[in-house]
Amino acid sequence: MRSSPWSYSRAGCALLAAIAIAWLIAGTRASHAASSSQVQQDLGAAQNRASNLAGEVGAASAHLAQLNASITSTEQQIARTQADLDAKREQLLKLRRELNAARVRLAQLEAFQARAERVLSKQLVRDYEADQPDIVSVVLEARGFKDLLERIDFARRIRSWNVQVTRRVRTARRAVAAQATRLGALEARQQRLTVEVLDRRNSLASSRVSLVRQQLTVAQDRQDKANQLASARSQVADLQQQLSQLEAAQAAQAARVGGASQEQSAPAAGATGAAGNSGQASSGGGFTFPLPKGAASPPGTWSLDQGVDIAAPGDTPELAVCSGTIVLHGIGGFGPWAPVLHCDGSIGGYSYVYYGHAGPANQLPVGSRVSAGQVMSSIGPGIVGISSGPHVEIGFADSSGSPIGTGSAPTMMSLLQGSYGG
Repeated sequence: MRSSPWSYSRAGCALLAAIAIAWLIAGTRASHAASSSQVQQDLGAAQNRASNLAGEVGAASAHLAQLNASITSTEQQIARTQADLDAKREQLLKLRRELNAARVRLAQLEAFQARAERVLSKQLVRDYEADQPDIVSVVLEARGFKDLLERIDFARRIRSWNVQVTRRVRTARRAVAAQATRLGALEARQQRLTVEVLDRRNSLASSRVSLVRQQLTVAQDRQDKANQLASARSQVADLQQQLSQLEAAQAAQAARVGGASQEQSAPAAGATGAAGNSGQASSGGGFTFPLPKGAASPPGTWSLDQGVDIAAPGDTPELAVCSGTIVLHGIGGFGPWAPVLHCDGSIGGYSYVYYGHAGPANQLPVGSRVSAGQVMSSIGPGIVGISSGPHVEIGFADSSGSPIGTGSAPTMMSLLQGSYGG
């Protein structure tokens, strides 16, 4: 029975619709992958900037703490120097008071000496103008022997007193003059010491002013860096929210077109399986080798790390080792594109597999369903993450994408060797 033209038309429309859906899904995935990759790159740059700014803020805080300690030490020195200066000033004032007292005493002695000298001068004049009594006159004028002795003793005492007064006045004047000279020298020395302490105090005060200016500059710089850090952290938060929204949108898109995606991925899986049969990928024991066999280095060159390191040229396609879902991109030390695949079943006792040092080519977005052997990412060109060249480190991870560690690496090595030779 011949088919009607309308049947052919409906078949053609269905085929065109299928092609359109496939094109839409591929375009959507590509755009989401590009958007996610760009956001991840921006997020990594923002995180690096925030880390650098945090380091600069920490360095400024340490410098500020050093300046605060220096200012405190300088203020303590200023306080000690000020106390010494106050003591020196008090000593200087005391010496000045003593010097003024000595000068007053000297002036009093000089006045007393002047009066004494005038009295002595008058006495000498009277003695000179009066007749000098001889022994006969003294004897004749005396009213008895006792009176004679008293007259002679009085004359002797008068002469002795005049001599003593003159001597004592001169001695006192010399002592006062010497004291004034000594106090004057002490005052000059104390004045010099006071000036030295004052200069030291002023120098310390100037150093403190300089330190305070540095403190203000560093504090302002730290505040600026802190503001930039807050802005960078806000940008990181915004990018993380944007990435979460993109991943949620990808998951929703995958859910909406799930049926069509499975229809389109089935032929791709079949094509990939065919490629595996031609020698590009091998499968053994439910585990598919993660690279085209011809591109991977031979098993003798593989090495154990947290996973297994396999060298291959940059941009070599990376294949899903199992059927499952891509749940994460980016692992610390392995680059921003490293995918984490959640297998539908247990593989060697583990459920999550990571592909370290992947590049941006062939990346499927988070939330994509893949079949075993389907291309899902690629070897990073050059150095990606902490590496020495293009290679993949494939191993088991936990649900956060963190490698489980070297203890699981032998299991991964066994699976790889079995699938490579299968």
